[in-house]
Amino acid sequence: MRNYFAGGAGIVKPNGEMSGLGYDLITNHLIAWIDKPQLKLRELYYNNKSNILIDSGAFSAFSQGKKIDIDEYAEFIKSFTLEWEDKVNSIYFINLDSIGNAEESWVNQEYLDKKGLKTIPVIHQWGFDEKNLIRAIENYDFFAFGGMVGRKQKVHTIPWLNKCFSIIGKYYRKNNIMPKVHLLGVASHKILYRYPCFSCDSTSFMQVNRFGSSNYLNKINLPKSGKISALKNNYNQDDEQKLLNKIMKKEIQLIQKQEKEITDFWKKKGIDFEI
Repeated sequence: MRNYFAGGAGIVKPNGEMSGLGYDLITNHLIAWIDKPQLKLRELYYNNKSNILIDSGAFSAFSQGKKIDIDEYAEFIKSFTLEWEDKVNSIYFINLDSIGNAEESWVNQEYLDKKGLKTIPVIHQWGFDEKNLIRAIENYDFFAFGGMVGRKQKVHTIPWLNKCFSIIGKYYRKNNIMPKVHLLGVASHKILYRYPCFSCDSTSFMQVNRFGSSNYLNKINLPKSGKISALKNNYNQDDEQKLLNKIMKKEIQLIQKQEKEITDFWKKKGIDFEI
C-alpha cells in the first residue's frame, strides 16, 4: 500500500532558497497541477524510486471559482510524462473532474482517453451511481474513490465503501484480479485495514508545521500542540527550521512504517500489489 504525501510544506531558508521539510525522505508524492510552486519544488526531490501522482486540482479550482482548461491539462500530462517517465519509478494522473457532475467527469475521462493519455477516473461518494463503479472496474485497472473528506466515517464513508468493495469483491472472486483503488484524502487506519487499497494520500505529516501537533511527539511524550512554540522561541530562524525539519522527518518515517505494516497485513490475506 502506498501512502502519497500530499499538500505543501515548503520553507524559505535563511539564504533565500526554497526547501521542502522532510521531502528528501518522501518516495510517494501527490501534487495538484494547479499548485505550480509546489509542483516545481517537488521536482527537486524526485529520483528513480519516486512514485508521482498528480491531481488536476479540480476541487481547489472549483472552491476558488476558477475553471481548468482540459487541453492545457492534457498538454501538461504529455510534457511531464516526456520529461520524467524515465527518471522516476511511476507516474499517474487523475482525471479532470467536473465537481458535482459525474457524467461530465466521464466526458473528460473519455476525452483524455482518446488523446492516448492514461488518467485515473474518480468515483465520488456524492451522487454515487453503481454503474460508474462497474464501468471503472471493467475498463480501468486503477481508479480512485473521492468525496469522502469531511464526511463522517461511521455514518457515511464506511457504509459507502462497504457497498463499493462488495462490488469489487465479486469482480475479484470471478477474475482473481484486484483493481488498484486510491482513496483521495483518506488515510485512516480503520479504513486501510478494512479495505484492500493500492494507495491513499494524506497531509497529516504537515500537522506539526500547520498546527504544532505531532504524532511523533505524542509517542515520545515531548511537548506538543501549542507547547512546541515554547521550544522554538529559543532558536534563531535557521535552528527553528532544523528543529521543524527533524520532527517532520520523524512524522514521515512513522507514516512509512505504518504503510509497510498495512502492506504486510494484506499480503498475508493474499492481496499483493507487488509494491
